[in-house]
Amino acid sequence: MKNLIFTILILSSFLVFSQEEKQTGEVEHDKSFQKYTIRNIEVNSYYSDFGATYYGDKIVFASARKDKDNMDKKWKGNNQRFLNFYIGEIGENGEVSEYKSLMGEANSRFHESNATFTKDRQKVYFTRNNYYEKKKGLSSERIMKLAIYIADVDADGAWYNIRPFPYNSEEYNNAHPTLSLDGSIMYFASDMPGTMGHSDIFKVEMTDTGDFGLPENLGGNVNTEGRESFPFIAADGTLYFSSDYHKGLGGLDIFKTDSDELELAAIQNIGKPFNSKRDDFSYVMHPNMREGYFASNRVGGKGDDDIYYFTSGPKQEKKEEVISEPEVACTNVITGIVTENRENSIVSGALVTISDFEGNTLYKVTVAEDGKYSFEASCDTRYIIKASKPLYLGVTKQMITTDEIGQEVTINLELTPEVIKVNGKIIIDIEPIYFEFDSYAITKSAGTELEKVIALMRKYPEIIVEGGSHTDSRGPEAYNMKLSEGRANATVKFIKNYGGIEAHRIFARGYGETQIKNGCIDGVKCSDSEHAINRRTEFVIVNPEVLED
Repeated sequence: MKNLIFTILILSSFLVFSQEEKQTGEVEHDKSFQKYTIRNIEVNSYYSDFGATYYGDKIVFASARKDKDNMDKKWKGNNQRFLNFYIGEIGENGEVSEYKSLMGEANSRFHESNATFTKDRQKVYFTRNNYYEKKKGLSSERIMKLAIYIADVDADGAWYNIRPFPYNSEEYNNAHPTLSLDGSIMYFASDMPGTMGHSDIFKVEMTDTGDFGLPENLGGNVNTEGRESFPFIAADGTLYFSSDYHKGLGGLDIFKTDSDELELAAIQNIGKPFNSKRDDFSYVMHPNMREGYFASNRVGGKGDDDIYYFTSGPKQEKKEEVISEPEVACTNVITGIVTENRENSIVSGALVTISDFEGNTLYKVTVAEDGKYSFEASCDTRYIIKASKPLYLGVTKQMITTDEIGQEVTINLELTPEVIKVNGKIIIDIEPIYFEFDSYAITKSAGTELEKVIALMRKYPEIIVEGGSHTDSRGPEAYNMKLSEGRANATVKFIKNYGGIEAHRIFARGYGETQIKNGCIDGVKCSDSEHAINRRTEFVIVNPEVLED
């Protein structure tokens, strides 16, 4: 399920039922709701928007949109920003204008959603991650559950004096509070002990002094083995809620029943246009009983979850009902250059591959002489980018594109050479293999480096390698030549026997003291460490052209 609040609930043990578990059969709809028309309002963003509630002539809602008050911190559950509360003016056709983040202590570092106000609008009940007094409440599974909080509201609409609902717990969720008509009962969703399914709707009585009675499960007529959530009490006393188990059209559907006869009253699916094959939830109705809002992630929305306005007034002209042209697809451009990390030079001919996180290849190109690549990618999406080329160690990077249309994301790729070029020769890049003075025994450190040669020859089965051994200048030339041949043969024998490399692919050659590296020739005084530099074996690829294709 893509929408944000239910992903929170999934991780918080408000688990989603599969379609096989959902009740099936003919759905009895309340046909009176067919008189309503619905419309997707302009305030919706590319991200999750839901939880609208009336605050006088204003609307309060939750959103994961990016703005100056909600810039960078994202929830790893879906890579969207944490939900914040916003407030805006209600305009014609239910549109929301001049919206802004709520003032005061309403928004925290984590999720907030689904508020409900007392009639005098001086107190609010709302859902937040279990975060209180700058401390996270973590369950035994290290999960921060959902909790209900209460706040006072000042004359300017700012929230202050936040305190927790007394039945919050680190081990279960409380969420989606709503109030009875007289404000004496709070209804809410929870998976506390005593829950019949994955989440149930409970009620708790409240006194004028702010004390709470004991929570009471609404019982088996309303609650099921599935998930019931998002309760709302309308002005006529009707209880609306969402369920994924009562007979519906798919996902969460909106249902209604009489709040005064919860054990006996019929449970009715309010049907189309409110319910769809996807999730439909967070229903609220204006006291005039003619209009309201709900949320859905149905096909055709602007983003993840969207807020829909409904009204029972005259149907709009056909031209106003036509769906507007779809928004321009949100894309980024991933671009970069392939270089090698030793000299920071451009690597032409490298293969760049971009895949999704399921391993499906989306883009593949061999870079030209400039080493550059470019790929159009979806916004807010994870990608795996790889670069490879023969005789280089490949590089893999993971990245997430931005959520802003047209942004360019630069991902440069650095390859590590497996070979070096010395005087026109292609030499396998390993640590030097040094020998003890007057010896051609393979040391432990030498064996480690020879394993790298074996690995490279297995990786490129067509290359042929010369194992060339060198000595320092001390001792007679003839002796040094014989010693170097013995060292070369020892290393080549190790590679053949230990690594299983075919004999025709590697051969030994001794150079004696004919290729001194540092000027320590006969007659030049050098230290032991300087002489040691010349006691080495190098592995030269004699046919690198087989890898050029």
